[in-house]
Amino acid sequence: MIKKYTSHLLWLIAAFVIVMNPSCKSKDKGQTEAPRFKVMQLKGSTVPIFLEMVGQAEGIPTIDIRARVEGYLMNWSFLEGSIVNKGQHLFGIERDKYQNNLDYAIADLDNKTAAWELAKLNVTRLKPLLSTSAISQNDYDKAVTTEKQDRASVASAKAQLDQAKLNLSYTEMTSPITGYIGSVQVRPGNLVGAGESTLLATVSAVDPMYVNFQMNETDYLAIMRWVSAHKVVLSKNGPIKAYFTLADKKRYPIPGEIDFIDRNINPTTGTIALRAKVSNPEQIIKPGNYCQVQLVMSEKDSTVVVPQSALSIIQGKYFAFEVGTDNKVNRVPVNIGRSFENKIVITAGLKPGSRIMLEGFQKFQDGMTIEPVIVNDTLTVPGPGGM
Repeated sequence: MIKKYTSHLLWLIAAFVIVMNPSCKSKDKGQTEAPRFKVMQLKGSTVPIFLEMVGQAEGIPTIDIRARVEGYLMNWSFLEGSIVNKGQHLFGIERDKYQNNLDYAIADLDNKTAAWELAKLNVTRLKPLLSTSAISQNDYDKAVTTEKQDRASVASAKAQLDQAKLNLSYTEMTSPITGYIGSVQVRPGNLVGAGESTLLATVSAVDPMYVNFQMNETDYLAIMRWVSAHKVVLSKNGPIKAYFTLADKKRYPIPGEIDFIDRNINPTTGTIALRAKVSNPEQIIKPGNYCQVQLVMSEKDSTVVVPQSALSIIQGKYFAFEVGTDNKVNRVPVNIGRSFENKIVITAGLKPGSRIMLEGFQKFQDGMTIEPVIVNDTLTVPGPGGM
């Protein structure tokens, strides 16, 4: 009886210990269940290798509209900051004085032409009389001289008439090109052209546009050697293409072509000036716009590209969280290259096949073991001009 009671009591004590000490169960569970995090296995991508410079857009030609005759500005007939067409009327200067000058020049030419006609008739009439000694040689010479003087007066009057017509035409100014026109520099009612060609406005061409940029001597030699080695490709594809990223960090959709390389290296800066010509049908680019100019030289295979959100910055240095074959996580330093959209190129620290964490950085502890949830590497690298 006592033995049966003792066995029952021991069983109850054992059950109580198990119930009151659940840490044993939790410990076993913690050892068997690792936290689950999204992990990407990097596949490597083909990334374009290119030179990159800062460029500035220029409208060629850019033409100043100036008052070429003196007078009071009467009007202008365009919207400031708009597109004006070649031949479109822009400004008017009072024309009364120049119309009067033209009328006077016409009358003066008629008067001098009549005098010349009379002089020619006198020479024709006197010439036969000279052979019969009816008139002296001196009288005939005077008639010939008068005819020459009157002929010169007619030529002078014609020149004055042409100048009068030209001056009158200068009172109505039209746009010499199609392009953007800036603000009006002088308002109607003001005297312009008094002793100087007063600037009224400026017009810049818009399509195509030109982008000027500087290249250092080392890069220039690299690109010329590349051109020399790819003459066959260039003969098929045309001139070297230039790609542009505008100030909003977005790619301009139309590539340009290099149309000018300066004749010399600037000895002061060690750079050479280049220019690219690019179509601008939507007038997105305006004169003065800054942009990144990219010249694609080649492509590099097996380059690691990661989401920017997969990196951590500590004291100015970049780190990724690499997951080993044993599913342990270690923080590894990386070197970064160019970024584009929400992705970034890794130049050192990771390689194709590496696995990196995409989340859970706040819970990270060096050497911790996780259960990876594999996410496919679908990162793509844009073609030339997309970076």
